[in-house]
Amino acid sequence: MKKIVLIVLLFCSSILFVHAQQLVFGGKISGGIARQQIKNPEILSNGDVKTFNVKGIVQLPLKKDFWLESGLGIANKGGVFYEDALTTTLHLTYLELPVDLLHKFNFTNLGKFYVGAGGYIARGIGGKIDYETPGVATTDKLKFGKDNDIRRYDVGLDFTTGFEFRNRVTFNMGYKLGLNNIESIPQQDAGTSVMRNREFTVGLGYLFK
Repeated sequence: MKKIVLIVLLFCSSILFVHAQQLVFGGKISGGIARQQIKNPEILSNGDVKTFNVKGIVQLPLKKDFWLESGLGIANKGGVFYEDALTTTLHLTYLELPVDLLHKFNFTNLGKFYVGAGGYIARGIGGKIDYETPGVATTDKLKFGKDNDIRRYDVGLDFTTGFEFRNRVTFNMGYKLGLNNIESIPQQDAGTSVMRNREFTVGLGYLFK
């Protein structure tokens, strides 16, 4: 599945490049909440972290009100994990490339409503891990790699919906479903068998025409 998502992303990006003269450019900012699906018998429960994302986008018109959208941006993800006397908060920062197929519907004179789905590939570029026990709190810089804290690359599905107003301002909602198991070898040794990213966002954007 991960290889299929990557191939589709590269194919769609090449289409955008070939039809560059028809592209619509824009930008989006969003905030949201992220958590991680995790399987580890030592973890009693998990929670959310707040996120902030920013990206530049390009859109290519296809046929019958379908559009291809891609872009590049900075995305935050992570999660909170609760054990007996330890709370661990993971903050991840990625350079992310999403590609989505959109369908736009005219909505009176206000603008267009749209829905879409696709995939993304992301490369970890930074992060930190906060540890909290009764009376003690520490922070470590996160290290990427299979032999460190987290594997560097994340791949997943991207679902989006929103509204494009006539003045080119957009309202956007999105959900990212990570498919890549990003646990590292040290985490496997500590009992973690699964760790996947999840994120819900709400934001605004603007399209330049």
